[in-house]
Amino acid sequence: MLFITFHGGKPGKHPLRNNVHAFDKDGKLLSHAILEDKDELILDELRGIYRHGKYLYVVVANRTQNSILCYEGSQTSHRFVSKFASQETTDGILHPFDLTFDDAGYCYVSSQDTNVVTRLKVTEEGRVGKPALLPAALEKRGQFSAGTFIASSRGSLSPTAKTPVAAPAGLEYSDEGSKKHSVRGVLWTNGALYVADQPAGRIKVYDREGRYLGQSNPVETPVHMVANGNKLFVSGANEILHAELTHDPGNLHLTPVPGLHVKNAGGMAFSSSGNLYVASRTENKIFKFGPDFKPLPFACDLPDNPEFLLHE
Repeated sequence: MLFITFHGGKPGKHPLRNNVHAFDKDGKLLSHAILEDKDELILDELRGIYRHGKYLYVVVANRTQNSILCYEGSQTSHRFVSKFASQETTDGILHPFDLTFDDAGYCYVSSQDTNVVTRLKVTEEGRVGKPALLPAALEKRGQFSAGTFIASSRGSLSPTAKTPVAAPAGLEYSDEGSKKHSVRGVLWTNGALYVADQPAGRIKVYDREGRYLGQSNPVETPVHMVANGNKLFVSGANEILHAELTHDPGNLHLTPVPGLHVKNAGGMAFSSSGNLYVASRTENKIFKFGPDFKPLPFACDLPDNPEFLLHE
């Protein structure tokens, strides 16, 4: 089963309660709303989606919400459990994008508008995330939002000014032209945190203490990441790149997967059998590829720009 989150946020309209859709392996719609609908929650501008333990976590990037919601259930039915984290409890969470969990009880959230990665301590058996202590790499360097794990190279982006950390350890930021470019995907794998620094055109790598380990070769607009086997896959522009995950997490060389092209590639997910699903944001399509990366049929009808994918 494939879960899909959508962009939402249609200008001039009441916020679209766009929920999460579920499709089967052939692209047949199973449900257009797997998440329980609650009056007090606006399910709009959904981003990252992640299964950890018995809970499903969904990022909401609506300007009035800015939160990570926690749900419990299976298949096409999930009931709301709690608001795992939000800007109300952690001011670094502003326009959140992606999340990932490590194996030591922490969750990491990237936020586009503050351009930081926040670390949350998972409490109450997974229902609540509280700002973790600043990592050793930051605690003596200045003033940071509670829970900051990776800081921005521009400190003025937070609600109250914070200490900038120069690149490459700090995340780069660009507001030149009509679009702003900041941090995107995060992924805990291979014993380290991998972060898509979109303005830098790099995947950066950090250890458990927030220490910068290294970065990839430059690539065009990296956004989403997924690990499969001993490889890291990155979507950006119109292609999918991959790199070997070695015992040295800071050593990362990305190259295009031969023949695999998806226009404005976004979210990705692998099935247990090795099939790869890739979202095309501008074409409103999901492309499916076999373990050999040859195209497979997946004829689904999407109502909006797909953002993140999760296969279960």
